Amino acid sequence: MKAENLQIKSEGVKKVESYRWVVWSILAAMYIFVTFHRMGTGVVKNELQETFNIGTAQFANIGSMYFYAYFIMQIPSGILADKLGPKKTVFSFSILAAIGSVMFGLAPNIYIAYFSRFLVGIGVSVVFICLIKIQSRWFYSRNFGLMIGFAGLAANLGAIIAQTPLLIATRAIGWRNTFIYMGIAMIFFAILTKLFVKDDPTDMGLPGMDVLENRPVVNANIKVGESLKSVLLNKRTWTISLTYIGLYTGYVVLMGTYGVSFLVQKYNLEQVQAANYIIAAIVGSAVSGIVVGYVSDRIKNRKMPLVVLSVINLICWVLFIYVKMPVAMLTPFLFVFGFAMSVFTMCWTVGNEVNDMRLSGIATGVVNCVGFLGAAVIPVVMGNIIDKYGNAPQVGYDKAFLVLVILVAVSTVSSFLTTETNAKNIY
Repeated sequence: MKAENLQIKSEGVKKVESYRWVVWSILAAMYIFVTFHRMGTGVVKNELQETFNIGTAQFANIGSMYFYAYFIMQIPSGILADKLGPKKTVFSFSILAAIGSVMFGLAPNIYIAYFSRFLVGIGVSVVFICLIKIQSRWFYSRNFGLMIGFAGLAANLGAIIAQTPLLIATRAIGWRNTFIYMGIAMIFFAILTKLFVKDDPTDMGLPGMDVLENRPVVNANIKVGESLKSVLLNKRTWTISLTYIGLYTGYVVLMGTYGVSFLVQKYNLEQVQAANYIIAAIVGSAVSGIVVGYVSDRIKNRKMPLVVLSVINLICWVLFIYVKMPVAMLTPFLFVFGFAMSVFTMCWTVGNEVNDMRLSGIATGVVNCVGFLGAAVIPVVMGNIIDKYGNAPQVGYDKAFLVLVILVAVSTVSSFLTTETNAKNIY
């Protein structure tokens, strides 16, 4: 009888280890749409400015509407992920994002464009935190850093689609139709979420990770006020959030807002050429997420990769802005730049490991909230500076990027103050 029970348990574990990839893959596919919408406006900057007859600052506001919404929703997203569950949350909010994407493609004026981008931001804001929640419920704790890296890979695939492929699509069918079709595709994946995603192995009668790893049982009956207080009053949460804000804001500025236009201006490149160079940074970012997560898990060290790559990231920003290197050097340089910059994925891991493991949604939401505030505000500040120096665009870019460099420097200092968790929860 005992042997029979062990066999049943073994079969259950195999089913968990198999079906978890179905659940993860669907939410990871949804996350591709998240980063596409996050980065997409930067590549079609000229088309948007021409369509709506706007300057750089107003263009930056189109992108920032997404980040304002994302910022507002991060803590609520964590609460929804922890209480309502990833399946219901992602399904309902993805439909909202799809509507926003279609509205953006049909927008008759800048105000509807602003509103629709805000709607998209609200809709996609829940996906990442729900993906992290799914990973905490379906995957072993020892693989948390690696799985964060895989999530980063999905994000960077969306960022790649938002570069040269988006330019090609825009030239073939127009930017409006591109965003309309992306909205329709989101509805398809929302339906897949409804049909196949399960919040926990126990929803399928399978053994949960709480049992398999002998860890505290998680349930949805958390007290929101006490949970928020626990995360917000944890000084370790704020140290890692401050590290995250510079790294992530820089990532958004380079790959989603001004990277392409800056390269066009500084190196006199065509848009497609500039977008291809940015893809080198995105590929570096994708490799970074997996390599850094894997190495960090193996050596049981979070702080060293975070500090070393934060310093390299700051150096790369200074070189990128103030040194005009040979064009042949751009591809390897941007690969290294993207690799270093994407150590921000480690901030999500640390944010979870310094807080109560039952509050992974809220902890991730708070860290993200700080980062997206920077991503919403800094590009607009930069846009105003660039517009101010309209007659000397290179001077405008140099002065605008100085704002970002200062923020990145502050985050680099903060990385030295983060707490080492040795790849385990230390709450």
